[in-house]
Amino acid sequence: MKKHIFVVVLLAGLSMSAQNHQVKVDLLDILLLRSLDVAYEKPLNDEASVGVSVFVNFEPRENDFRYNEDFQITPYFRQKFTKKGKFDVFGELFGSLNFGETDEEKDDAGMITEEAENYTDFALGLGLGAQHISKNGYIFEVNVGIGRNLFNTKVAPNFIPRVGLSVGKQF
Repeated sequence: MKKHIFVVVLLAGLSMSAQNHQVKVDLLDILLLRSLDVAYEKPLNDEASVGVSVFVNFEPRENDFRYNEDFQITPYFRQKFTKKGKFDVFGELFGSLNFGETDEEKDDAGMITEEAENYTDFALGLGLGAQHISKNGYIFEVNVGIGRNLFNTKVAPNFIPRVGLSVGKQF
């Protein structure tokens, strides 16, 4: 947990040290899934940006609807394609270092047939989204993407989702 807090504080500190940096929080994860996804993004120019997202899952493992991943660090590159109204539409290439635990399997009698296992894997993926930045620097963003885990596929899930409805501020 100390690592998680350090990463969030580091991202917040970086965002305050220069202009045109963005800090965002995914509301969808907070409200629906009891997870925290904080992102830091730096525009490279008018059309491209790089960023990193840190995801922590607080949802209990017993719940049926939760992300498989317990923790993720996701660096990404975004390229804006077009402006649709007041929104910039972008494509995203991302990597995801993800950590989690598989579910244990039980038979009809309730006996455990397969123990839960921890996993660490790295995924590459693609996404699409749209972002609006107000005159005051407030950000509204929606994005969706999917990545494929590459190395530990016998234990880790084959695919990881990247879905977000984020708000934030540009400094």
